[in-house]
Amino acid sequence: MISPAQIKILKHSKNRGKFLIKPLSPGFGITLGNSLRRVLISDLEGYAIYYIMINGVKHEFSYIDGVIENLNEIILNVKQIRFKLKSKIYTKIPEHFTIFLNQKKSQITAGDLCGSITCFEVLNPNFLILNKELDTNLKLTLGIKKGVGYVPVEKQKNKIGKIPIDTIFSPIINVRLKVETCEVNEVNEGNNLYSYDSLIIDIRTDGSITPKNALKKASSILIQHFTLFFNGKKTELKIPIKYTAYKKRLKYFYMQKLLNCLKFAKMKTWADLVKFKKMKLKNLGLYSESQTHTDTDYGGGDYGLDLSKYQFNIYKKKNRIKSFREKMRKIVKLRNLIKRRKMNKRNETPK
Repeated sequence: MISPAQIKILKHSKNRGKFLIKPLSPGFGITLGNSLRRVLISDLEGYAIYYIMINGVKHEFSYIDGVIENLNEIILNVKQIRFKLKSKIYTKIPEHFTIFLNQKKSQITAGDLCGSITCFEVLNPNFLILNKELDTNLKLTLGIKKGVGYVPVEKQKNKIGKIPIDTIFSPIINVRLKVETCEVNEVNEGNNLYSYDSLIIDIRTDGSITPKNALKKASSILIQHFTLFFNGKKTELKIPIKYTAYKKRLKYFYMQKLLNCLKFAKMKTWADLVKFKKMKLKNLGLYSESQTHTDTDYGGGDYGLDLSKYQFNIYKKKNRIKSFREKMRKIVKLRNLIKRRKMNKRNETPK
């Protein structure tokens, strides 16, 4: 396997760019080129018209008085108008734009929309929309929004009166690929020549994005998707919630069994556990034994330890509580004994 050593820009302008990527391992020219082409065409964002309204028109097969084209032809023309947001200052874009076409012009082009659509730049102002009579006035309402790829009419939900249109959000007009062979001189292999792939990508955009930035965005989208499988670290698979809950219940069951075994063997403290040379208890399985092994290793101990060399009282706190309770019992017994004696003396005295 060989990774590409260089990406050379053969040609670059506002609307068109040509890039050479080489060397690539045999077969990777088509693999890499098809992936980039698909992402470029279908996954880049852009602005486009998604519905149209004209006063007095109810459906897309209507004819408009004073206009040569029918509404269906006008929609086909409007669909090809390209927009670019003028500045990032426009955080909130209006839902629709109303344009009054009352100019004394026989031809209406995309540039005639610029006066009403202030936050957008029309990239093809000379594109013809319709031909009309000089005295014909039109009120045109357009809905413009941001989207990805291509959205057909069937997937758009619009209110009554709005005529939805097929929307092309992608700023990419065309992407062409060409795979050629290139020879690489391997110094470590005795200066032998090996044939590899070289990929030429020709990108045409509408001008809202440069071909170089479009190629960068497409590459970053691919990288983001591939990091789901590998991100340079050990990937962790998501375990279903039901399975994790089952594992927790199973672990709780084993720990309860372990505690019962230790209680049966009269092991109440950590010292009692580490004194044993071997963990052979009744009803103690392999899982419970492994759990106790890990716990003792974590605590810094092992089985069969001699605790006599450590001069400390393990049961100090426990013995203190026991002695306090015994003293209290003796006091209560003594008090009860004194009460009984007093009662007996009272009963013995004559009335």
